[in-house]
Amino acid sequence: MPSTSILRTLEDRPGRPTMWIRQAGDDQILVEYDITEEVLSLNFRVHALLQELSEHPVPGVLETSAGLRSVMVTFDPDAIDRERLMDELTAREAAAADLTSLVLRSRVLELPIAFDDEATRDAVNRYRITTRMDAPNVRDRDNVDYIVQYNGFADREAFFDRFLSTMWWTASIGYFPGLPSLLALDPLAQLSAPKYNPTRMWTPEGAVGIGGSAVVIYPMESPGAYELFGRTLPIWRPVTGDVDVTELQVFRPCDRVRFRRVSESDLRNLRLRAFEGSYPWQIVEEEFVVADYLDEVERTHDAAEVVARHRHEAAEGVEIP
Repeated sequence: MPSTSILRTLEDRPGRPTMWIRQAGDDQILVEYDITEEVLSLNFRVHALLQELSEHPVPGVLETSAGLRSVMVTFDPDAIDRERLMDELTAREAAAADLTSLVLRSRVLELPIAFDDEATRDAVNRYRITTRMDAPNVRDRDNVDYIVQYNGFADREAFFDRFLSTMWWTASIGYFPGLPSLLALDPLAQLSAPKYNPTRMWTPEGAVGIGGSAVVIYPMESPGAYELFGRTLPIWRPVTGDVDVTELQVFRPCDRVRFRRVSESDLRNLRLRAFEGSYPWQIVEEEFVVADYLDEVERTHDAAEVVARHRHEAAEGVEIP
């Protein structure tokens, strides 16, 4: 019999997709939703479950972490056994709010971005010289023109305008410490790009890139595979005294971020202020009503279908790395 990591399956129920509970380690299990809906709606379901777990904790659960459509649950096996934990998680998922009634705590952030900056161009050029000179996504020391072509934009400015026009949802944080994965809240955005192949060995801190439909901000110098198109502020605050590490991390799950365009010289000055601890972060506490998003999806459905066809046709004519 073939082995499987699936410990329990909840078949799709009215208004909810199939949910799997998978083995993920001696003291971890993974709750995962089947990809029968768009990723953003699945991510809202993830945060609905996390909200229910926050309001009604399960004794023995030590930590939870959101993925795009999954929740990693770390537990103490001496406090709760796996079967009981799965029962509790199943009950919490059933009690979690439907998307039509879900309201999530959310903050709104504004971040500056300089497009096609020298640091990201340096990273792309290093990749071209040291790793893959014939990579189709590397053009004139940048990835911007590749993203433009892959998404079917007329030129760079059209891509930049579309990126700036949407609010971005912080679906998850992780992979590298503090790295936010952002999804577009505008149903008409539908930006995407394939990842590097092979991966890039160096990425500057603060670089902004896109891989699949997710935009990320690199929190540190690191390898990376997302297509780079700009740079923003450092997203770790400087350490000043005895501070809770969670307060040093700029992003939280369910944050919404809007980017504003600045010149590269202005960004350098803003980054210096951020490193010094004097940057005035623009963060507003709000609530996010998921039903409003669903209404916007329904309202723009026909136009979004046109955009999707255009994006798909453009992508089909572009070489994948």
